[in-house]
Amino acid sequence: MQKTKFCIEIIVHDDASNDGTITVIRKYAQKYKNLIKPIYQSENQYSKGILPSTYAYRRAKGKYIAICEGDDYWTDPYKLQKQVDLMEANKNISLCYHRVVRPGLTVDEDSYLIKDDVSTGFIPTCSVLFTNEKKIIDNFIKYSGGIISGDQFLFYLSSFFGEIKYLDFLGGVYNQTEHGITRKIGIQSDKWRLNRILMYSILFNISPMKNKLALIKVAQSSLFNAMEIGIMSPFITYPYHTFKIIVLGFIFYPKYTLYRIKSLKNYRG
Repeated sequence: MQKTKFCIEIIVHDDASNDGTITVIRKYAQKYKNLIKPIYQSENQYSKGILPSTYAYRRAKGKYIAICEGDDYWTDPYKLQKQVDLMEANKNISLCYHRVVRPGLTVDEDSYLIKDDVSTGFIPTCSVLFTNEKKIIDNFIKYSGGIISGDQFLFYLSSFFGEIKYLDFLGGVYNQTEHGITRKIGIQSDKWRLNRILMYSILFNISPMKNKLALIKVAQSSLFNAMEIGIMSPFITYPYHTFKIIVLGFIFYPKYTLYRIKSLKNYRG
């Protein structure tokens, strides 16, 4: 249970589960009517390419939104208070996150730190609290369909409206079960790597000017990594987005683009 000086609401989204979860949600929603706000689906939305979080974000009324997915949980009773205190004292911060336990894995503390780009830091989804900015939510709902890594897409959107800050405290447990997206698809899988092309192309379109140059280089890196699967794979899966990233690369980073093409040839032997 979280201990806070402010009121909270708990939005629980059930994506047409068939394991008895709905019965449990209804029991607690009835008991805590002013606290728990359930959302029930008659058909599974994720299977239709719709991220379930879009429903929860649209309904959220608070100034900030904290995420806790079904296979994760929080361990620090003051987690939310610590994060909100930071955000209230620093209006330039749009998202903050903290350390977690990953069962069966040891996480190097340095891995949490963002070096150059959002993707370079380990940001556990269950540790995130971000500002409920209308443009962030609207862009997420409008453009997240088809993007596998919805959480990282959200982190980038938040970075467009402020800084991302790491808090050095242990606040939760981040599980990767066999039913989760990370295990089901795999972050090193062909599908995952190809899907990054779509994500970065969309982010480039909707990002502020100050973020575009950095995104081009990250998008290029992602594209050439995907090409290691097969030169034509990105062109077949996302032809428009692939050509766009290559053209932008030649315009803004010609030396880097040529270097990656040469490296790709060497990789293929």
